[in-house]
Amino acid sequence: MLATLALIGVVSGVLLGLVFALISTGFNFSLGVSRVVNLQQGAVILWSMYGAFFLWAKLGVDPYLGLVLLAPVAFGLGYAMYRLLVVHSLKLPEDSQILFSLGLLIALQYLAQFSFTTDARSLAANELQGSLLVGPLVIQHSRVAAGACALLVLAALHFMLIRSDLGRHLRACAQNPVGARVCGLNVEHLSAVALGISAVCGAISGVALATLVPVYPDRAFEYAIMAIVVSAVGGMGSMTGSILGGLLVGVIVSVCQSMGYGSLAQAIVYGLVFVIFLFRPTGFVKSAMPA
Repeated sequence: MLATLALIGVVSGVLLGLVFALISTGFNFSLGVSRVVNLQQGAVILWSMYGAFFLWAKLGVDPYLGLVLLAPVAFGLGYAMYRLLVVHSLKLPEDSQILFSLGLLIALQYLAQFSFTTDARSLAANELQGSLLVGPLVIQHSRVAAGACALLVLAALHFMLIRSDLGRHLRACAQNPVGARVCGLNVEHLSAVALGISAVCGAISGVALATLVPVYPDRAFEYAIMAIVVSAVGGMGSMTGSILGGLLVGVIVSVCQSMGYGSLAQAIVYGLVFVIFLFRPTGFVKSAMPA
């Protein structure tokens, strides 16, 4: 019985971990290319969760179909945020930049609380109800859909970074922004694009999470911390590290929950972060981004 529960936890954890990996990838995208500690990623996730919920509750729109609207809006807001706000904060000392990002996160979280109250809302789309039976394993359809969506987006991002001109330009900015500018690249535009892509990752993660957990304003801070934790475990500025860290954290959380020790999961995860900071500060994968 315990082995079956643990196996269910591992499979569910891999699916949840893919969503965590997407959250961390968005965070690392802005950190690697734009040099922005993007704590407001948590607020993007929160507002996307609310967007998916209200599109479903008021208009009957499938949450994943709602991404056709939410993803472009997220990209536009991320791009505009860099051009209008974030670019000015980069002139400040690093500690002030972090405080700026934290302040923006808190402001957007309290705006959500003012707009939607603190009530928890659950998105229960009919097509995502039910479970998939594979031998002794019982996996929720909503979790399968969330993991599959995150995996497709991660694969698309990897292909874009490796195969497209935009990806090569973004990697050039991440590795050497001065050299990229000398070569004629518009570094400010590419940094804004990176923050826009980061926001899209947050929006897709938010929609996936809205189908798994209730939505309430404190989720913003929770997922901002999750982005940092997964990135710290896997490796700051590394997409491969984001995936490894997301899978590990997702498995730890799901296994603990399936075994009836949900409250222990956070202690294990933060303990793991402490150990990694002591013995391998770069995380599992060292980023190619220069210090």
